[in-house]
Amino acid sequence: MSYTLTVTTVQPQPPTIQVVEKTVWYYADGGIWTGNEQDGPTTLTMNGSGTSGTLRFMTNDGDFFVVALGINGYVRWCDIVTDLAAGNTGLEIHPTYYNDGERTDARNKNLSKLEKTDKQGRKIAVEYTAPIDNTYSVTITITVT
Repeated sequence: MSYTLTVTTVQPQPPTIQVVEKTVWYYADGGIWTGNEQDGPTTLTMNGSGTSGTLRFMTNDGDFFVVALGINGYVRWCDIVTDLAAGNTGLEIHPTYYNDGERTDARNKNLSKLEKTDKQGRKIAVEYTAPIDNTYSVTITITVT
């Protein structure tokens, strides 16, 4: 059974934050990101429960953060990792949600929404809406103070 996450990023105008990396975990036959967040929503289609994707963002100040989204035990989940060094890529962070990695607990919480504040005072929020079948809408909201 496949799952679709349609992800919209809301940020101050003009845009000061961009997606610089997308990853997909390989469990449940993986998935694929499609679309370009600069032109509208981007979509993560996963081939089954037990997989996920990450988006790594870069600010115009050179700060980085990752938003992780997925399906675990047939339930949606999300996490935000802020204040990353330039070398902390999504490819490096993504595996830490699996195989008893340091972020496994965040995945197992199956949160439908989460908000974190980075060291610059920027608020990053993620929220899922109720699904229609196995299709979810996800909004990532970035607020600069």
